Amino acid sequence: MKTRSLLLSTLILFIFSIDAIALSSNSPLLGSWEFNVNEAPWEYSRGVIIIESGEDEELTGKIEFSTGRIVEIAAISVEDDKVVFEVIVDGYDVKTDLTITEDNLRGIVQTIEGNMNFTAKRAAAE
Repeated sequence: MKTRSLLLSTLILFIFSIDAIALSSNSPLLGSWEFNVNEAPWEYSRGVIIIESGEDEELTGKIEFSTGRIVEIAAISVEDDKVVFEVIVDGYDVKTDLTITEDNLRGIVQTIEGNMNFTAKRAAAE
């Protein structure tokens, strides 16, 4: 009986793991996004966000500002049409809460200077 329970638990865990992998590798967030944060200082107001599927199938990414500066995304989570990611810029945590609709992202960036409106469009494929 214990062996059967252990096997069943392992099988259920395996199925949920595969489902999570499929979700991240097929995420509508994958790709490049050209963004604008008009209220931000000019060096942080425009750029490209690049979201990829990492080695462990988790979403990873980076932000390349229009100045050429690159910042790695510390954490990304996607649930339904809600996207949250966090970065550290100049030693400060910056959290972005977004809604994804087809090829658009809209939401708020929470910074030490206050909340700022964020918009992004999927970048055209090269």
